[in-house]
Amino acid sequence: MIIDIIGGGSLGLLYAAKLASNGNKVRVWCRSEEQALILRTEGLFMDGGEASPIADTGPFAVEAGILDDFIDEWNEAPGEWVFLMTKQKDVKEIASRQLARMDEESLKEIQGMICFQNGIGHIELLSLMLPQWHIYSAITTEAAYKVSHNKVFHAGRGLTMIGQYLHKYSDQEMNSKKDEKKMIAVLGKAGFSCDLSKEIDKYVYRKLLINAVINPLTAIWGIRNGELLATEERMDMMRNLFIEGTVVYGACGIVWDSDLWNQIVEVCEMTAANNSSMLKDIREGIPTEVRWINGSIVSMAEAQGIEANYHKVMVQLIEGMKAKEG
Repeated sequence: MIIDIIGGGSLGLLYAAKLASNGNKVRVWCRSEEQALILRTEGLFMDGGEASPIADTGPFAVEAGILDDFIDEWNEAPGEWVFLMTKQKDVKEIASRQLARMDEESLKEIQGMICFQNGIGHIELLSLMLPQWHIYSAITTEAAYKVSHNKVFHAGRGLTMIGQYLHKYSDQEMNSKKDEKKMIAVLGKAGFSCDLSKEIDKYVYRKLLINAVINPLTAIWGIRNGELLATEERMDMMRNLFIEGTVVYGACGIVWDSDLWNQIVEVCEMTAANNSSMLKDIREGIPTEVRWINGSIVSMAEAQGIEANYHKVMVQLIEGMKAKEG
């Protein structure tokens, strides 16, 4: 199977390494020529840690190029699946500059695009911009961080759920999705715990609130995920964000798990040594996804005529910490 991965970050490299190790042809599309060159010439390495029985594996052979060349090269040699693994803030630009330029004949070859972004709104945007594409949302709890341009550390195994966010399947339709099932099987053989979901929106909103509670606080306080549980003051702020988020969900008719608070605490415990992606962005001086995470909850609240002041403050504080404006 030919799989194009757009984005050479931690998750992009993790999925590329594991899929390539299982015999798939993987093409990684990077922002920088430097990273693409290193991947082409030196290969891709994965340090498995406790997430793999093999401590250090690789190099895996992957093709790599810069994102600006993606569609021109893809039209010449179409792949079967696209994994969109960039930050949410980059989705619109990539769709308009690259994906919308795919020619009709090449488009017939593609089976679908799977989007791994954290927030909400991008699937609706992509569906409007790319009406002929089969677009899927993916929610994953796989943990990884990028060590260098061509080495990734797999910090913890998780579950990946995939589904079409804007389409509600009947059981008959679900059973007929052979291409989707083939993709799930490929991911499974590569070592991912993965499944299809007819209710992917449930996982989307679950992860949105988890990220909205954990990410901004770790970024503001400059702490690892597990340190959120160290004091009552920190946990009180987590609860404030959580409760306000559930009020917004209730107003919007969104159902959440009754034990969602416990799930958030468990995420902090399981990823105790990890730095959130928002904290990493702050430290690297690049724009964060706070407007697509906490900002999404604020927008949902405003649409219902209520306020989400805790989440609004998170947006304001994080935006005020930017070293560079995006």
